[in-house]
Amino acid sequence: MVLIEYEAKDTIIHRLNPVSKIVWLGGLGLLLAMYLEPQPLIIVFAWEVFIGCLAGISWRKLLSRAWWAFVASIFGGIIVMFWVVNPEQFWRVPRDLACKTLIQLTPPGTPILGHTAITYGGLIWFTAGVLRITIAIIAACIFTFSVPLSDLTSLWSMFLPYKLSFILTSGLRFYPVMAEKTQDIITAAKSRGWDITSKNPVKRVKAIYPIIFPIVREAADLANRMALAAEMRAFGVKRPTRMTTLKFTPSDIFFIMFNVFITGTLVYLWWFCGLGKL
Repeated sequence: MVLIEYEAKDTIIHRLNPVSKIVWLGGLGLLLAMYLEPQPLIIVFAWEVFIGCLAGISWRKLLSRAWWAFVASIFGGIIVMFWVVNPEQFWRVPRDLACKTLIQLTPPGTPILGHTAITYGGLIWFTAGVLRITIAIIAACIFTFSVPLSDLTSLWSMFLPYKLSFILTSGLRFYPVMAEKTQDIITAAKSRGWDITSKNPVKRVKAIYPIIFPIVREAADLANRMALAAEMRAFGVKRPTRMTTLKFTPSDIFFIMFNVFITGTLVYLWWFCGLGKL
């Protein structure tokens, strides 16, 4: 599981308006889309960790639930790294240095695969790619950890039809619930001798069957109960009344202005100084 469910805490980040945190997320997204070198991404990562510490997030819990996403990003980065061998893929880094081959895997002209190698530039791409995915995952966890669903519902209902807002909120709310139920099913299956460690891919696929049906049954039961609860409350008869009203405080204004300042400074360094342009 990647996202961490909301926990009510009296922290500076929890007390902020969700719009302020969306501005922070938007700034991070812009920087992640621009920067291709690891050096400036370390600055963005440090800023994100600082926000996470202010929110009081449990880093151990985050790692225990998002470890598979980090591992997947590493494997994905390794695969992409093998094809970073062309000088045209670099702008600021000296191309002779970037394309210096450390380990050649397949020579130029190899059918299907083409030229693959481990180069200095490929290692830079790999490091930056893993950092970007890591920053994105942690940012999503901090956001869902510090923003209550009631605030998200009020925010979405300002711009989206209330039925679509309900669907988004329900999906975000019950995703961690289903993830925990899935983990419970897997634990129960292992206690009865379930094993998926076979190296045979056919056996591995067959081994998934004993847990697929309980998971589908739990998901159907959860959806049925949610539908009954919504029907009992006459959902859909008329537009529901907002339970909370979003207000801006001086802390929100300062947080937004500070994030805009940091994002603007890093964009300026990228545009005029070439910082982060690989």
